[in-house]
Amino acid sequence: MKKLLSIVLAVAMLLTMASFAVAEEGNWKIAILTGTVSQGEEEFRAAEKAIATWGADHIITDTYPDNFMSEMETTVSKIVNFAQDPDVKAIVVCQAVPGTKAAFDKVRELRGDEVLLIAGTPQEDPAVISEAADIVMYADEIAQGDTIMETCANWGIDVLIHYSFPRHMAMELIVGRHALMQENADVLGIELVDVTAPDPTAEAGLSASQQFILEDVPQQMAKYEGKKVAFFTTNCGMQPSLQTAVLAQPNAYYPQPCCPSPYHAFPATLGLELAVGGDDEAALKAIAAKLNEYGAVGRFSTWSSPVAMTIIEIGVEYGKAYIDGQLNGTNDAAKLSELLTTKIDGAVVANYTNADGVTFDNYYTILLAPVDFNDYLE
Repeated sequence: MKKLLSIVLAVAMLLTMASFAVAEEGNWKIAILTGTVSQGEEEFRAAEKAIATWGADHIITDTYPDNFMSEMETTVSKIVNFAQDPDVKAIVVCQAVPGTKAAFDKVRELRGDEVLLIAGTPQEDPAVISEAADIVMYADEIAQGDTIMETCANWGIDVLIHYSFPRHMAMELIVGRHALMQENADVLGIELVDVTAPDPTAEAGLSASQQFILEDVPQQMAKYEGKKVAFFTTNCGMQPSLQTAVLAQPNAYYPQPCCPSPYHAFPATLGLELAVGGDDEAALKAIAAKLNEYGAVGRFSTWSSPVAMTIIEIGVEYGKAYIDGQLNGTNDAAKLSELLTTKIDGAVVANYTNADGVTFDNYYTILLAPVDFNDYLE
């Protein structure tokens, strides 16, 4: 009888422990901080998609201010607020705007190494954000200095107008891309012209930057009359205006958005109802058809997949693998590369190495080949 009672008690204890384990497993959360729709619709929609995929019980989201440079404390407080919830086991910030590093440091103070910290598309220097985050992911901006100029060479471009502003031109990777673009331009005989646009985070706001682009593109085309002129801007919010302005000029070209993707401004510019982050090939075909109506199918390019959205999607999947104990440490290069290359066909994943030859083993760059929209005409 005593033996039977012992067995019953043991089974009861095991069942109790199992129920606690199931409860614990069900309590996990991953937090995502993105920009608003006006600053980066793709990231915002990717966060929405994560909720749809994993459920609102497991995914919590918030947005940083549009004027994030002057409201950095708000960004910091929102990230730290995520960490106040003991069920939050991973935080994904994309774009990782200034203030992310400071916030991650505060999360470490609060939770130690308990929370996995992922920074996507960072705007702080690699050495700074790599020290604070467990994983950093970014489209390979420097290598775009090759791919953008290869596209321009294929088009027979004479002049490339590069729109940016001092804040962006103080960022290491943007500077590296620009330097490589200049180097390639010199070799190819393309004139690279730097034009300073208003910073969208300045007092006049994004609308002033967009209006500047709409007015400046026709002026540049008049200045370089008879030449093929390509236009590139480093800012997400300026893309719709730049696409619109280029579309209206028969000798103007658009090699790619700053964050290459089928969904980066194209739907709004072309009046297309595309599910952001849906069927990428269908989106490319729809864009190609619309560009063809304008006689512009050979004047625009982008990447075949939305890297910014993928960074959030993979960040969540990687965070869940961390929660489930499936990673080899917080920086599991093999697992991260597997997730990225499985999601994005043809993606080249590498660690970032700076100009001094320092490689950051937790900073991953992603590169895709530019698309030719002629290939998507039906």
